[in-house]
Amino acid sequence: FLDDCQWIDNASVALLNQILMISGSAIKDHRFFFFGACRDDEMSETHPLNLMLTTMNSLCGTKTTKIHVTSMSKDALNEMVSTELSLLPRITRPLADILHHKTKGS
Repeated sequence: FLDDCQWIDNASVALLNQILMISGSAIKDHRFFFFGACRDDEMSETHPLNLMLTTMNSLCGTKTTKIHVTSMSKDALNEMVSTELSLLPRITRPLADILHHKTKGS
């Protein structure tokens, strides 16, 4: 798992490209799973990681899947906090409100 891929530099993209290319060609009939997370509003189509994934897809037939995750609503966040703390939602609401305000649901 690689987090904050929106900040990945060119050298890291090149290294990741090599790892994915080697795993794809050296291990016949095996699969390699790479999971990365990024803020898509901070990545343009010309971002180095987007370019690398597009190239791998078109040249190597590598399958990529993008999953768009949106921010949590106040109610969803409160439900999660309530579950994790094993407290009633009415008790966790003030904490969930603060968390939502600070994180904007992400």
